[in-house]
Amino acid sequence: MYQKRSNSKFRLTVSHFKILETVFELNENHDYPTAKGVNNILSGKVDLETRKFINLKTYGTLLSFPGRKLCSYILNMVRRGYLTYVYDEKSDGMYLKITDKGISELISFNKKHKSSYKKKTPTYHAEVIHLE
Repeated sequence: MYQKRSNSKFRLTVSHFKILETVFELNENHDYPTAKGVNNILSGKVDLETRKFINLKTYGTLLSFPGRKLCSYILNMVRRGYLTYVYDEKSDGMYLKITDKGISELISFNKKHKSSYKKKTPTYHAEVIHLE
């Protein structure tokens, strides 16, 4: 049967604002991430590329968020005008940039919510341990 789509208003969650904050902070330093790059930063992945972003206030704040869900959030924000893509000819890639609408929403959110994001540390479990 045909099911009518809900016309409910799109509401940004704290996770959406973490994505916007990450892209905003990177863009301020003339860095433009891919969706995977945003995912790596928010999930707290430590590698050569993300190491320089450890001091971002959103770094490691969405550890348990699956990459596909985060990409879905990003795509929804692009479709609704909070983020846009910029094309780089050298790498032939599309990178994220926050729009004026995204900045406006982020500023409004930050005025209402003075607390900073809580960084989480991943739990590592060894596959093999030595016990005596």
